[in-house]
Amino acid sequence: MRRPPRAIVALLWSFLLLMAISLGVVGGLLVTYLRDLPTLDALEEYQPSLVTTLYSDHDEPFATFFEQKRLWVPLNKISRHLINGIIAVEDAQFYEHHGINFRGLARAILVNLRAMRPVEGGSSITQQLTKLLLLTPEKHLSRKVKEALLAIEIEKRYSKEKILELYLNQVYFGHGAYGVESAAQTYFKKSVEQLNLAEAATLAGLPRAPNYYSPITDKERAIRRRDHVLARMTERGFITNEQAASAFTVTFDEFSFEKTRNLGPYFVEYIRQQLEEKYGTYAVYHGGLKVYTTLNIGAQRSAESALIEGLRGIDKARGFRLPRTRSLTAHDSGKSPLSYLIPKIGETLSATVTKILPGAITVQIGGYQGNIALDKVPWLNTSQPHQQLQIGMEVKVQVVRVNKGKKTLDLNLEQDPEIEGAFLALDPRDGGIKAMIGGYDFERSKFNRALQARRQPGSAFKPFVYAAAFDRGFTPSTIMNDAPVSYPFLVDGKRIEWKPENYDRKFHGPTTLRYGLEHSINVVAVKLIERIGVDPVITLAHDLGIESTLRREYALALGVSEVTLSEMVSAFGVFAHSGIRFPPYSIRKVADNKGALLEEYAPVSQRTMREETAFILTNVLKGVVERGTGSRARVLGRPVAGKTGTTQEATDAWFIGYTPNLVAGVWIGYDTKRSLGRHETSATLAVPIWTRFMQQVFKDTPSEEFSVPENVASALVNYSSGRPTTLDDKDAIQEFFLK
Repeated sequence: MRRPPRAIVALLWSFLLLMAISLGVVGGLLVTYLRDLPTLDALEEYQPSLVTTLYSDHDEPFATFFEQKRLWVPLNKISRHLINGIIAVEDAQFYEHHGINFRGLARAILVNLRAMRPVEGGSSITQQLTKLLLLTPEKHLSRKVKEALLAIEIEKRYSKEKILELYLNQVYFGHGAYGVESAAQTYFKKSVEQLNLAEAATLAGLPRAPNYYSPITDKERAIRRRDHVLARMTERGFITNEQAASAFTVTFDEFSFEKTRNLGPYFVEYIRQQLEEKYGTYAVYHGGLKVYTTLNIGAQRSAESALIEGLRGIDKARGFRLPRTRSLTAHDSGKSPLSYLIPKIGETLSATVTKILPGAITVQIGGYQGNIALDKVPWLNTSQPHQQLQIGMEVKVQVVRVNKGKKTLDLNLEQDPEIEGAFLALDPRDGGIKAMIGGYDFERSKFNRALQARRQPGSAFKPFVYAAAFDRGFTPSTIMNDAPVSYPFLVDGKRIEWKPENYDRKFHGPTTLRYGLEHSINVVAVKLIERIGVDPVITLAHDLGIESTLRREYALALGVSEVTLSEMVSAFGVFAHSGIRFPPYSIRKVADNKGALLEEYAPVSQRTMREETAFILTNVLKGVVERGTGSRARVLGRPVAGKTGTTQEATDAWFIGYTPNLVAGVWIGYDTKRSLGRHETSATLAVPIWTRFMQQVFKDTPSEEFSVPENVASALVNYSSGRPTTLDDKDAIQEFFLK
């Protein structure tokens, strides 16, 4: 038999040796990679980054904290259409392979070779999960090998259902949404188990390139991607041709893509600060805490509406201010990716001036053209609008009417006020904060004026003086002489005479304490604090919840010591609740992401004022609304008590008012102390805002009267003199006294 040539034998041995070496190298690499692989114990101990959710006083969610916006849901709560859609486009052989989809990998290689660039990935769902949870996202060979090896190990240890559950709760869907539940709420404002076929297909198309295929970024591209998903689902037999055809016709609900305005941002920030101090930053942004607050959503919305509209109205009365000017951009001309979104009636938006006509202004908002009739803008100089407006100028507008077909809008001109304000409402029966606003716009200024700003309360402080007096035997019928008076004191060694004056620069002679408080007569309040002493007033104010430093001087009666709005509202809550104080609080309870209770707040009460004194003062403060400086609130048609406060030169305007179950306060002013206007008062600035809030909160709600204590008696007295009288007296009122 003829032996093969030596060259062939040598070649064969060389090939075998090379194969052995190659296998050895590959084996060595595999051993090395296996040794360096992350342990799968990380999956056993996996704790996803979860959203911390804030709930209202009726357990309604209204705000969240997160680094990754993720809401975990079990697989049985996820729409089957969404699961099938993900499988159809991401890993069609998911239930057939053991970690690596070789068919999908081969297809991806061919597609990428044809395109001469990487356009499609071949990773299975299991491989993607390893990249999301166990590996870094860098694209190099060693990472891909580790990914494949880990995928095989995961498939050995876990069921397909568990792998799907982990993947669907981890994967990113764009616009800050991690996991299918967060994605469903972000794009469609509903839970993932409520998605219809078209919506499920839309979400299924996102993981490949979330922002690129997002319906918020590009509606038409998102539709094409959705339809591709539906076609793949049909090919795989997940849906019928009829189901796909029906889903093809579904249009996006563009309103669901609108960014929801945050409710109560100042309150939310206040909660965040408390949570971080107690639980730490990581727990707040990753721990999925459930925080049950005292906020009432209806009251908060009413407060925001009343304060924002009130501040705008006050600002408009001062005339139009020239806004900043800029040139037209793609956004202004309707080429923005968001240009198909529909403006909502009542919302305030930025618009760009495109035309200025004799009787109207034309503006552009995304893809919509808006019209502002100048006869609807009395605060603008409509005779010469060109002097106040110019083409390309950005202005604020409020949407009045929307024509979706013609893409036109009827608008009102708006402007952001320079003036600031704050609002706080709480339940005097337990101290729970129901509404909080720290300023006109949280994005403009995060300084919380309801909690942090110390301003002079003016005459709003007078009730503390009167309460201390009533506690010492004075009555609403006690007479004080409203006449000129002066008080000497030393300033830098020089003798100065302080002569308190009334707002109207007039004196009214002998005056009852009731009349003095109802009409906010300064001289009466100063003479009253002189009679009873400054210290009892300071002690009482501190007992009621005023924590700020109060100056020991007669001018304290006129509110010269600076306090916060929250202190004032809390203290007035004691008047409302018969002399019982509940410290303000905002968190009812906190639970972890499994629902286990971490803390629960139990309100603790303290009697800080005699019940009889609180009622008598409240009855006089009712007169402030019925006959005095707060009479604009009389339109409420229910028992309310309150006090106005306007500081010297009208730098601050206050109104604190209450019913038996709600106390609320409003402050108006500039951040840098300057006059609100020579003739402005809290009666014209603050009271209307407070009244608008109360009208909305108590709409269709029966009124409630303040209860009369047993140790209080009533008698008819003449309103002017305070002396007993009869029903025949047209100026007779019912007055209350201690028995």
